[in-house]
Amino acid sequence: MFKSILLSTVLCASFASTAADVVLFRHAEKLDDADPSLTTAGEARAKRIANLIEPLSPTALYSTDYNRTQQTIAPLAKKAQLQVLSYDPRQLAAFAESLREMEGVVVVAGHSNTTPELVKILSGTTWPIDESTFDDLFILKQTEHGFEFNHYSSNATSLTEK
Repeated sequence: MFKSILLSTVLCASFASTAADVVLFRHAEKLDDADPSLTTAGEARAKRIANLIEPLSPTALYSTDYNRTQQTIAPLAKKAQLQVLSYDPRQLAAFAESLREMEGVVVVAGHSNTTPELVKILSGTTWPIDESTFDDLFILKQTEHGFEFNHYSSNATSLTEK
């Protein structure tokens, strides 16, 4: 009997700890082209984002197929030695549902409209991002009651600073 209770406790604890935490951010500063690349400031921000997130040991990286999101997440992909997977920004509800089923630390590079929408779908928190804001970084920690919302700045030197 004791072994059954102990095994049940261990299994429950391991399932609870494998739920995904989701890190979301908008792409960095961009040029004004049709499918723009990052500016010099955007490239510097992408490196800062990589330095902030890499210690979290990401297990999966997602980006839309646009240059600006791909280039923003590229330094993190290199540091973490992970391939960047694509998601469809027009199918956010389905993507959010798949994020709920993942394990580890999942990182998502998005846009000023898609990142707040994913934050809202997953955590219920509304946090608008305007066209001139590039420094918001969100960490959604999965708990037994859903995702807990945390906001950081990509200008921080660590994720202990808000």
